[in-house]
Amino acid sequence: MDYSFFSAPELKRDPLGRTTWRMAMGQISRLTIVVAITCFVTPVADAQKPDTTAPSPSQLALAHRVLEAGGTIETMVAAMRANLPAQRMASPQIPVEFWTRFEARITSDVPQLVDSIAVLYAKRFSQDELQGILAFYQSAVGRRVRELQPSLVTESSAIGQRWGMRIGAEIGAALLQQQPPE
Repeated sequence: MDYSFFSAPELKRDPLGRTTWRMAMGQISRLTIVVAITCFVTPVADAQKPDTTAPSPSQLALAHRVLEAGGTIETMVAAMRANLPAQRMASPQIPVEFWTRFEARITSDVPQLVDSIAVLYAKRFSQDELQGILAFYQSAVGRRVRELQPSLVTESSAIGQRWGMRIGAEIGAALLQQQPPE
Protein backbone atom coordinates (compact mmCIF):
# COMPACT_ATOMS: atom_id res chain seq x y z
CA MET A 1 0.00 0.00 0.00
CA ASP A 2 1.19 3.51 -0.78
CA TYR A 3 1.63 5.57 2.40
CA SER A 4 3.25 8.52 0.68
CA PHE A 5 0.30 10.74 1.56
CA PHE A 6 1.63 10.81 5.15
CA SER A 7 4.83 12.55 4.08
CA ALA A 8 5.15 16.30 4.37
CA PRO A 9 4.22 18.16 1.20
CA GLU A 10 6.95 20.07 -0.59
CA LEU A 11 7.04 23.81 -0.08
CA LYS A 12 5.15 25.78 -2.70
CA ARG A 13 7.26 27.50 -5.29
CA ASP A 14 6.78 30.67 -7.31
CA PRO A 15 6.75 30.60 -11.15
CA LEU A 16 10.58 30.72 -11.16
CA GLY A 17 10.80 27.67 -8.90
CA ARG A 18 11.83 29.60 -5.78
CA THR A 19 10.27 28.95 -2.40
CA THR A 20 8.81 32.24 -1.27
CA TRP A 21 8.69 33.30 2.35
CA ARG A 22 4.95 33.96 2.25
CA MET A 23 4.23 30.57 0.72
CA ALA A 24 6.37 28.84 3.33
CA MET A 25 4.64 30.76 6.14
CA GLY A 26 1.24 29.54 4.94
CA GLN A 27 2.43 25.97 5.22
CA ILE A 28 4.04 26.65 8.61
CA SER A 29 0.71 28.06 9.86
CA ARG A 30 -1.07 24.85 8.85
CA LEU A 31 1.63 22.82 10.56
CA THR A 32 1.23 24.94 13.71
CA ILE A 33 -2.49 24.11 13.76
CA VAL A 34 -1.84 20.38 13.41
CA VAL A 35 0.75 20.47 16.19
CA ALA A 36 -1.59 22.45 18.46
CA ILE A 37 -4.44 20.03 17.84
CA THR A 38 -2.19 17.09 18.48
CA CYS A 39 -1.17 18.62 21.80
CA PHE A 40 -4.84 18.98 22.83
CA VAL A 41 -5.81 15.48 21.79
CA THR A 42 -2.71 13.44 22.48
CA PRO A 43 -2.17 12.64 26.14
CA VAL A 44 1.23 13.50 27.56
CA ALA A 45 3.29 10.45 28.55
CA ASP A 46 3.88 10.06 32.26
CA ALA A 47 7.54 10.52 33.13
CA GLN A 48 7.32 7.91 35.88
CA LYS A 49 8.00 4.23 35.38
CA PRO A 50 4.70 2.59 34.33
CA ASP A 51 2.84 0.60 36.97
CA THR A 52 2.64 -3.00 35.79
CA THR A 53 0.40 -4.26 38.59
CA ALA A 54 -3.10 -5.13 37.49
CA PRO A 55 -5.96 -3.42 39.33
CA SER A 56 -8.43 -5.57 41.22
CA PRO A 57 -11.56 -6.64 39.33
CA SER A 58 -13.75 -4.57 41.66
CA GLN A 59 -11.58 -1.49 41.16
CA LEU A 60 -11.67 -1.99 37.38
CA ALA A 61 -15.45 -2.41 37.39
CA LEU A 62 -15.81 0.77 39.43
CA ALA A 63 -13.53 2.64 37.01
CA HIS A 64 -15.77 1.51 34.13
CA ARG A 65 -18.79 2.88 36.02
CA VAL A 66 -17.00 6.21 36.58
CA LEU A 67 -16.15 6.51 32.88
CA GLU A 68 -19.74 5.74 31.91
CA ALA A 69 -21.28 8.07 34.49
CA GLY A 70 -18.95 10.91 33.56
CA GLY A 71 -19.33 10.52 29.82
CA THR A 72 -15.53 10.56 29.61
CA ILE A 73 -15.23 8.46 26.48
CA GLU A 74 -18.01 10.28 24.66
CA THR A 75 -16.23 13.53 25.45
CA MET A 76 -12.91 12.24 24.14
CA VAL A 77 -14.53 10.97 20.94
CA ALA A 78 -16.36 14.30 20.52
CA ALA A 79 -13.03 16.13 20.87
CA MET A 80 -11.40 13.92 18.24
CA ARG A 81 -14.33 14.43 15.86
CA ALA A 82 -14.32 18.18 16.47
CA ASN A 83 -10.67 18.33 15.44
CA LEU A 84 -11.04 16.24 12.28
CA PRO A 85 -12.07 19.12 9.96
CA ALA A 86 -8.98 21.14 10.91
CA GLN A 87 -6.76 18.09 10.50
CA ARG A 88 -8.28 17.45 7.07
CA MET A 89 -7.63 21.02 6.01
CA ALA A 90 -4.09 20.94 7.36
CA SER A 91 -3.32 17.69 5.53
CA PRO A 92 -4.94 17.93 2.10
CA GLN A 93 -2.52 15.30 0.76
CA ILE A 94 -4.27 12.63 2.88
CA PRO A 95 -7.11 11.03 0.91
CA VAL A 96 -10.74 11.44 1.96
CA GLU A 97 -11.03 7.66 2.33
CA PHE A 98 -8.46 7.75 5.15
CA TRP A 99 -10.56 10.26 7.13
CA THR A 100 -13.76 8.29 6.48
CA ARG A 101 -12.18 5.09 7.76
CA PHE A 102 -10.50 6.89 10.67
CA GLU A 103 -13.79 8.33 11.89
CA ALA A 104 -15.50 4.93 11.54
CA ARG A 105 -12.74 3.29 13.59
CA ILE A 106 -13.09 5.91 16.31
CA THR A 107 -16.62 4.62 16.80
CA SER A 108 -16.04 0.90 16.33
CA ASP A 109 -12.96 0.70 18.57
CA VAL A 110 -14.42 2.63 21.51
CA PRO A 111 -14.62 -0.51 23.73
CA GLN A 112 -10.84 -0.89 23.48
CA LEU A 113 -10.40 2.75 24.48
CA VAL A 114 -12.78 2.33 27.43
CA ASP A 115 -10.94 -0.76 28.68
CA SER A 116 -7.55 0.96 28.45
CA ILE A 117 -8.69 4.12 30.20
CA ALA A 118 -10.53 2.13 32.88
CA VAL A 119 -7.23 0.43 33.76
CA LEU A 120 -5.60 3.86 34.03
CA TYR A 121 -8.35 5.18 36.33
CA ALA A 122 -8.28 2.00 38.45
CA LYS A 123 -4.51 2.36 38.91
CA ARG A 124 -4.47 6.10 39.65
CA PHE A 125 -7.51 6.43 41.90
CA SER A 126 -8.23 4.58 45.13
CA GLN A 127 -11.51 2.74 45.61
CA ASP A 128 -12.74 5.61 47.81
CA GLU A 129 -11.73 8.23 45.24
CA LEU A 130 -13.52 6.36 42.47
CA GLN A 131 -16.61 6.12 44.69
CA GLY A 132 -16.44 9.90 45.27
CA ILE A 133 -16.08 10.62 41.54
CA LEU A 134 -19.01 8.31 40.79
CA ALA A 135 -21.12 10.02 43.47
CA PHE A 136 -20.32 13.39 41.89
CA TYR A 137 -21.37 12.24 38.41
CA GLN A 138 -24.56 10.80 39.87
CA SER A 139 -25.38 14.15 41.56
CA ALA A 140 -27.40 16.90 39.88
CA VAL A 141 -24.29 18.99 39.24
CA GLY A 142 -22.38 15.98 37.89
CA ARG A 143 -25.23 15.12 35.52
CA ARG A 144 -25.23 18.74 34.35
CA VAL A 145 -21.47 18.59 33.71
CA ARG A 146 -21.93 15.42 31.68
CA GLU A 147 -24.81 16.97 29.73
CA LEU A 148 -22.78 20.03 28.76
CA GLN A 149 -19.38 18.38 28.33
CA PRO A 150 -19.67 17.37 24.63
CA SER A 151 -20.72 20.84 23.51
CA LEU A 152 -18.12 22.44 25.78
CA VAL A 153 -15.41 20.30 24.21
CA THR A 154 -16.59 21.07 20.67
CA GLU A 155 -16.82 24.79 21.33
CA SER A 156 -13.54 24.83 23.27
CA SER A 157 -11.86 23.07 20.37
CA ALA A 158 -13.10 25.73 17.95
CA ILE A 159 -11.88 28.45 20.33
CA GLY A 160 -8.50 26.72 20.57
CA GLN A 161 -8.25 26.46 16.79
CA ARG A 162 -9.00 30.17 16.34
CA TRP A 163 -6.54 31.01 19.12
CA GLY A 164 -3.80 28.88 17.54
CA MET A 165 -4.46 30.37 14.10
CA ARG A 166 -4.28 33.89 15.53
CA ILE A 167 -0.97 33.17 17.25
CA GLY A 168 0.39 31.53 14.10
CA ALA A 169 -0.70 34.51 11.99
CA GLU A 170 0.86 36.99 14.44
CA ILE A 171 4.15 35.13 14.52
CA GLY A 172 4.09 34.73 10.72
CA ALA A 173 3.44 38.44 10.25
CA ALA A 174 6.26 39.33 12.63
CA LEU A 175 8.63 37.03 10.77
CA LEU A 176 7.56 38.49 7.43
CA GLN A 177 8.41 41.98 8.70
CA GLN A 178 11.89 40.76 9.62
CA GLN A 179 12.44 38.99 6.28
CA PRO A 180 14.55 40.94 3.80
CA PRO A 181 12.88 41.49 0.40
CA GLU A 182 13.59 38.81 -2.21
